[in-house]
Amino acid sequence: MKIPGIGPYGMMGGPPYPAGIDTPKIRYYSGWNVMYKYINPPWSTLVAYDLNQGTIKWKVPIGEEETAVRMGAKDTGAIEEQRGIIVTSTGLLFLASGDGKVRAYDDKTGKTLWTSQLPGGNKAIPAMYEVDGRQYLVINATVPLSGKTAEAGTGTDAAQRGYVVYALPKVGTLRPARERIGFL
Repeated sequence: MKIPGIGPYGMMGGPPYPAGIDTPKIRYYSGWNVMYKYINPPWSTLVAYDLNQGTIKWKVPIGEEETAVRMGAKDTGAIEEQRGIIVTSTGLLFLASGDGKVRAYDDKTGKTLWTSQLPGGNKAIPAMYEVDGRQYLVINATVPLSGKTAEAGTGTDAAQRGYVVYALPKVGTLRPARERIGFL
């Protein structure tokens, strides 16, 4: 019987090892994010690489895990996997996460320059478009927040969920963008 949401090999199984190779007697298999209970935070990070030098320029946690923060943890990163980022020519990286926030990061340092609360979580890649010299950032905020079991748009404290659009300043008004993030 096929159970919705469970792969063809069961909850903790994977495909068989290839025939003819020496394999361990005990096999450990993990799907996405089931190991978070066994490793230390941050559970998700945004990383900038210097491809010319082959080094990491900076690495910052993405989001917060609500339960861990209540227990005093800092810089936990969200437990759920994150999707893509939007990079602007003005030096900003935008990323929306499952914890219900969209953040703008400085592309040189990874410093969080701006954060905004969304009406729901995000599991999609943000989009950006331009009209008459003005850029708009579109975020899909239609899923329950990380760690919540309620369906999107339901529950006693659920907010209206949907797409959220942020208008950035018109092109040429950012000098430099990192110092003017309050515009959003």
